[in-house]
Amino acid sequence: MSSPPPSQAQLPADLADVRRKLEQLAADGQVAALIELVLGLLVQLRDKNTALSARLASALRELYGRKSQKVSTEQLMLLFAELGAQTPQGGGDCAPSSDPGAEAPEQPGQGLVPQPPEPPKPPRGRRGRAPLPAHLPRETRVVPVAEAERKCPQCGADKKCIGHRTSEVLEFVPAQFRVIEEQREKLACPRCPEQGVTTADSEKVMDRGRPGPGLLASIIVEKFEDAMPLYRQAQQYARFGVSLSPSTLGEWSAFALDVLASVAKRIQERVLGACYLRADDTGMRVLDQDHPAGVKRGHIWAFVGAGLVAFLYAPDWRAKHPAAQLQGFTGYLQGDGYAGYGAMLRGDDGGEVIVPEERRLGCGMHIRAKFEKAAKGGDERAAVALAYFKAIYRIEAACKAEALSAEARLTRRQALSLPVLEELYKWIHDLHLRLVPSTPLYVATLYAINQEAAWRRCFTDGRFEIDNGEVERRIRCVALGRKNYLFAGSDKGAERLAVGYTVFGSCRMHGVNPLAWATEVIGKLQAGWPRERLDELLPDAWARASLAAPAAGDADAS
Repeated sequence: MSSPPPSQAQLPADLADVRRKLEQLAADGQVAALIELVLGLLVQLRDKNTALSARLASALRELYGRKSQKVSTEQLMLLFAELGAQTPQGGGDCAPSSDPGAEAPEQPGQGLVPQPPEPPKPPRGRRGRAPLPAHLPRETRVVPVAEAERKCPQCGADKKCIGHRTSEVLEFVPAQFRVIEEQREKLACPRCPEQGVTTADSEKVMDRGRPGPGLLASIIVEKFEDAMPLYRQAQQYARFGVSLSPSTLGEWSAFALDVLASVAKRIQERVLGACYLRADDTGMRVLDQDHPAGVKRGHIWAFVGAGLVAFLYAPDWRAKHPAAQLQGFTGYLQGDGYAGYGAMLRGDDGGEVIVPEERRLGCGMHIRAKFEKAAKGGDERAAVALAYFKAIYRIEAACKAEALSAEARLTRRQALSLPVLEELYKWIHDLHLRLVPSTPLYVATLYAINQEAAWRRCFTDGRFEIDNGEVERRIRCVALGRKNYLFAGSDKGAERLAVGYTVFGSCRMHGVNPLAWATEVIGKLQAGWPRERLDELLPDAWARASLAAPAAGDADAS
């Protein structure tokens, strides 16, 4: 037996009001109004449930799922199959419209979009073990035949050596500490004692400390390149028989970063003086005694330009901090949908307009990420947008593989990318009007519409990339580091972190050995390197000099 319906007294107040309204409409014979009211309530419940389900799925995916934004062709095909739409044909990966309703937009991309070329594949080499690097030091170890096997078993004569069977063994020699006793010469005149004693200047890089430039470089390289906190470095050194406390390593690390601050400042000037600048930021926990929680959320800003990367610390997320760094900037700025860019465009707080709208560039990666999130949240319609993005990025990959000039890349984009871009945004605008607000796909289409003008601008010049991927890759080191050392001890400490990420991030961009670079540069700066020659110590110049040195040696040898 079914349970009787609840009485009006058992219902919550809001539902009791709904019941009275429905009973009144039924008594008055207003069946159409009653149906519309019920359907309206059901639509509200459905939309709210859809939004909450999407948020729950997104939260679970962030907690347990993969963080990669890659969506393979096979995944796209599965999404189209679930959607019941025609799968993309040919190499262009352009998908037809996925809305099965009567108001669906015209199916895009059916033979109208030029097919982007496949990026050339690298030649396949011979399979097998890769050779060991030629620059490694080598030593020869001759292994003799055992004494019992050195005579011929038939005649008893001694066997003669006819050659060697050669193989290689890769060995690791652990690093070692070394104590260098500095004996500074003292001179005095035996005839003129009143002239006093002349003592040679010390070559130590730290007046009141004992670390050499190599140890200082090793400490900060392990912290910034390997994300190793100082307490773990202290444990590592203890295994070598050297006891150094984390606080001592902290003092030495701060000293080394202060030495390199002038180099980081020069890198910042070079980057912010570029005509094409890419920017992004990430959070950083910073201890703060004045904050109610004892810790605040600071931000590390990354700027990529002129072949270098500069990191800057800001104590909060307000736009005035990046705006202060961009004073006098006259180039193009590429970034995501950060609201602070709008403040810079409007000149909020009475300031001047830092980056006019016509010089702001959008990011295709951030737009695509919204659709990827919607697709993984279960909305198959997002597969249409992902197919369009796949086509656009295939064109970009072909341009890079062919090493096209800026002019040639612009020509290729106008011929192949712009038609795909036009169809993508036609689909987005048509679909957006019919989506439930607050759902992931609605958020994705809204974000894409808001960023449309800025992203389209990326396709107007072959020098511009269509996304902010380079700075996204450079900023990952900060995310990796904060998972290990968790927070900065103060605003000053966070500023030092920005110095370290600046110099070593720039080294990484040019393939420079960070330990060799830091050891040499710290030594030169503490020896009185002229400030007007700082450019010679920057990672890009250091890399060029390192490449030129072997070439000069080969020329002298010939």
